[in-house]
Amino acid sequence: MFMPKRPLSVTLDDANLLWLKGRAAGRKRRSLSAALDEVLTQARKGGHCGDAARSVVGTIDIAGDDPALERADTDVQAWVDESLRRPFVVRATRPAYGVAPVKKTSRTRRRG
Repeated sequence: MFMPKRPLSVTLDDANLLWLKGRAAGRKRRSLSAALDEVLTQARKGGHCGDAARSVVGTIDIAGDDPALERADTDVQAWVDESLRRPFVVRATRPAYGVAPVKKTSRTRRRG
């Protein structure tokens, strides 16, 4: 069924706008309007909004031997230090400098 679309001005919080832009890019939508239309359609139909996580519950595992995260700062700092000690290679390519080729143009005759 064809449903005509109508223009609408929407004011969004910065965080919501950033989320919508990310959703549009992640789902390869042509525009923010298309992404917003998709979100509203799914919400209206009672479904969730795509693959986006709605909660962080169950996404983080806490070590059983440190449930209060008392060693968290020390552990994270150790991981950062270890990462920084790894060698890494940086390669920079030189830009190709030169003179741009001159385009030949046809001469126009002066009429006088």
